[in-house]
Amino acid sequence: MLMVKAKKHAPSHPHCAEAEPYSFSFLTGAIYLPESLAVAALARTQADWAEVIRHASEDNLLKQRKSASRTRLLREIRYRLQQLSREELDFFCDAGSRDQRQLLFIAICRRFRFIRELIEEVIRPKVLALDVQLYPADFARFFDRKGAESPEVDELTPKSVAKIKQVLVRMLAESNLLDSTSSQRIVRPVPSKALVNLVAKSDAMNLRWLLLSDMDIRQLKS
Repeated sequence: MLMVKAKKHAPSHPHCAEAEPYSFSFLTGAIYLPESLAVAALARTQADWAEVIRHASEDNLLKQRKSASRTRLLREIRYRLQQLSREELDFFCDAGSRDQRQLLFIAICRRFRFIRELIEEVIRPKVLALDVQLYPADFARFFDRKGAESPEVDELTPKSVAKIKQVLVRMLAESNLLDSTSSQRIVRPVPSKALVNLVAKSDAMNLRWLLLSDMDIRQLKS
């Protein structure tokens, strides 16, 4: 896996102490739907996440040859699934593929500030403006803006920025928010009524990460 390395002697910028730091541990891959389902199924039978991870590692549930890769992937999947309530976790295990992908993407957005800000500041506004093409310039402006606000982004190397873009596009495509990694046309998901009502129990605004307008959210909840 490409490690995110900072440029040497990068200038620092003041930032809000209360702001959640950016994490880029999603560079392990993309959404990992089958792997997340396997861990979620095990989590349904265990109240202790430490036990879930121990059993998954001992049984090599994710079929990783290297111990370090297995540990890293299990840790990342655990942190994503821990963003879900117990009811959401049960729903995730039993739902159809479309709902599973959409709920997992919501969990990913809950975990990663950088991804949810990309959705809220770039992709959702484009869709609401009837612009469904994601361009390299959209990413460039987003990275520039975040770099001006945060040393964590400003200190990324060009190689790391390129890798982050690649993984983000793949995640969006696997979550069905892009039609493909090549054309990168934005697709508006159509979440089920059951998923909408479930997510709304935690925070209806999370549905914005599925590119819904505020009016869509009100109508689907009613």
